[in-house]
This record gives sequence, C-alpha cells and structure tokens, in this order.
Amino acid sequence: MNNPAQNPVSRRRFLQTASLAALAAGMLPRSLATEASATPPLFKNLVTDGRKLRIACVGIGGKGYSDTMACLGEDIVALCDVDFVTGQRSFTELPLAARYQDYRQMLTEMGDRIDAVTVTTPDHMHFPIALMAIEMGKHVYVQKPLTHTIEEARMLKAAALKHGVVTQMGNQGHANEGTRLTKEWIDAGVLGTVREVHLWTNRPVWPQGLAARPETQPVPATVDWNLWQGVAPENSYSSKVMPFNWRGYWDYGCGALGDMGCHIMDAAFWTLDLRGNCTVSAESIDNSDISCPKSSVVTYHFPQRGNRAPVKVVWYDGGNKPAVPKELGPDVKLPGGGSIIYGDKGVLIDYDDYNAAPRLIPEERMKAFTDRPKRSIPRVPKSNPHLEWIAACKGLGPAPGSNFIDHSVDLTEFVLLGNVAIRAGKPIEWDSANLTCTNLPEANRFVRKTYRVY
Repeated sequence: MNNPAQNPVSRRRFLQTASLAALAAGMLPRSLATEASATPPLFKNLVTDGRKLRIACVGIGGKGYSDTMACLGEDIVALCDVDFVTGQRSFTELPLAARYQDYRQMLTEMGDRIDAVTVTTPDHMHFPIALMAIEMGKHVYVQKPLTHTIEEARMLKAAALKHGVVTQMGNQGHANEGTRLTKEWIDAGVLGTVREVHLWTNRPVWPQGLAARPETQPVPATVDWNLWQGVAPENSYSSKVMPFNWRGYWDYGCGALGDMGCHIMDAAFWTLDLRGNCTVSAESIDNSDISCPKSSVVTYHFPQRGNRAPVKVVWYDGGNKPAVPKELGPDVKLPGGGSIIYGDKGVLIDYDDYNAAPRLIPEERMKAFTDRPKRSIPRVPKSNPHLEWIAACKGLGPAPGSNFIDHSVDLTEFVLLGNVAIRAGKPIEWDSANLTCTNLPEANRFVRKTYRVY
C-alpha cells in the first residue's frame, strides 16, 4: 500500500500519474469494441469461440453488490473493496474471483485478464478508477453521478473517445420504457411547446447541513482508510461518514442532486436537450464548505436553442416540492419524488424516480390518449442497462444509451451545475464550451478540484 502524501496535486500531474501507472504495468490501451459498436477482429474471434466478458468490480458492498450480481452471466474475475467485511457478501457469492483492496494493484496485476470494469464507489473515486481502466483499454460501467466534478466528466469523455471503449453510467432508468415514452410523446408534439419542468426528490435521507465534521473514531481493522479517502483531502475516520453518510460531505459526495438528479432529471434532459449555456441559481438552507445543504431549490434557465423554446427547469430537495398542478385537483398531495413537464397543450407527470410511469393529466386526458405516437426509439431488452452494456462490449449491440460520448457526461454536467450554484451562493452564467462561470470567476473552483496523492 502506498503511503499517503499530504499535499494535493494538480489535475495535470494526477492524470500523468494515472497514465504512467498503466504504462508501467506494460499494458497499452486497447479496445474490444468501440462506442459506435464496431467489432475489431480480436473481438469477433472472442465472440465466435464463446468467450464470456471478463469483468472486475470495484466497490462490491451495498449498491456495488447489486451491480456485481447484475453481471453474473459473465466471468467476474476480480473483486475490489477497501473493506473486506463490506465486500463479504460478494466474496461469498464469487469465491473464485481474485480479491483486492486497491484498484490500482488489481488493474496492474490482472492486466489483460480483465476486459471490463464496474465502478460503484463513493462519488469522489469514480473518476480516478474509471480513468485508469479506460486508459488500459477496459470498458467501464460507472455509477451515477458519473464524476465528482464537471471537469472530471469532460476528461472521461475525452479518454473514452481516445481509447474507444464501451461506456455506461448507472442511471438505470435511461434503459426503461417510460423514459422512451416521455421522449417519443414530447417529440411528437403531444404536449406542444414545453417551457417549464419541475423535478423533486425526498433526498437527503442522510445528514446534511452540517457545520463541522464528526468526531474522530478509531479506524476499523478491516478498513483501509487511506484507500477509501483516495484523492480526497486527508481527514480522520468516522463511522458517521463511512460507509453511508459520505453523500452529505462535499469532499466525497454530491448531495441530493448527485444521488437522484441523474435519475429524475434524465427524461427531461434527454427530451429537451438540456445542454450548453444556461444560467443557474439556487436557494439553500445550511450549506457550508464541509457539507451539502439541508435543502435546496435550484433553477436553471436555458435560452432559445435553434427551434427549441427557452425552458425553465426547477429542482427541489430536502422536503421542498413544486406546486400541485391544477389538473390534479385541490386534494392531491405529491409523493416523495417525481417530475412534472408543462407544455402549452398538456401536462405530463411521473411519480417514479426512474421515469418509469409517465402519464398525461388530468386522468381524463390519459384515458383519451389512444392515438399514441409510434415507437421510434429502440428498446433495451428487459430494460436492463447492465445487459445493454455487456452486449455492446461484446460487439453484439449498439452503444449503451447512457454512454459517456452521447449522453451521460452532458447529463452529469447539467446535474452538477446545480451544485456549483449552491456552493457559489450566487447565480452563475455557464459557458459550456469554455467550462467556466463567466459572471462569477470564484465559482469556477467548484467546476474542478485538486487531488491528494495516496
């Protein structure tokens, strides 16, 4: 295990270090299939001889366990977790897989015995793990939010383009039927011109709005605390941070937006093409340099973009919710999470966090909605994003829907812009091409970060 260094390093030095790690292991970047689903001769041979995809899983407890089990039809060759107690359930299910605490050691030692990697860790470690894997030519499935900062997302997109690997972010709702119906209906003009969207969640369900870090506790014997902190600033261990409540701390997580934004905001983002320049403002309670806020309301304004009308998008968390649409009647209460899309010809509501159940309101409008637009978007078999990714890795299907190139990097940018506005405490004017807040230079420190050497 490497000794931790206290001084943070620049992004350039971090990237150089990650690249050198791959080269030092003697592994040149390679790809079994590209984002465009081309099938190089190497992979064609693998398909014909019936070989399974060889997958390594980083982060195998909690959500990591479900991501690991979702790949059981393939050959899971390695499991990695900084705490073997947390990973015990996966170890028990897969006794033949190699076991590691340090993903760097795993990737270096396993080398060409790995084709693909899943990454299900706290947010702050998504980028370094995914980057090293991509630079070694491994396909990657990375949990949402794709990265901890917007700049990291852009760098992963560049790496994926350079190395031609298959990528997928774990916002699983993008693979489902409801997300596709939402896009098809709005594209067909069922709602007319959309000018306003409201999205909300019951998160956070962990502590936020904290003014100080919790008291120091002894590090459990099974935990490699240095590896868990990874590129984050050096801090003392607390069970109130690891294994679950890390989402509420800016050093490790992205708060309520990071947890649910890539799910709840996805259908609207995809349908309305919510990319590029915009202005973002936020109201929050008990935000601090240490902790994400107890609650927030974030408002995005997108200007006219070609034939697309200007649109206002509002995000609510921490108990905040939008007004109940008049189409629902006076006695209706909104549930814990969902979305409302307002058009000048109709209103679409979805009470599901993963955009699985879109409905026109009032209910009479939905009942009368019998002449529906024809399906124009290909469906994902069983709405399964893991199988979608695996098929693409094998050259047996198109690029996954939430791949880095076409979708998930831009979706992550859209989501994380809300956190930039929350942390800045003032409205920001976002120049997407130049990755900068043009009106508030001090906010740009939340677009990128430095990295601890560990």
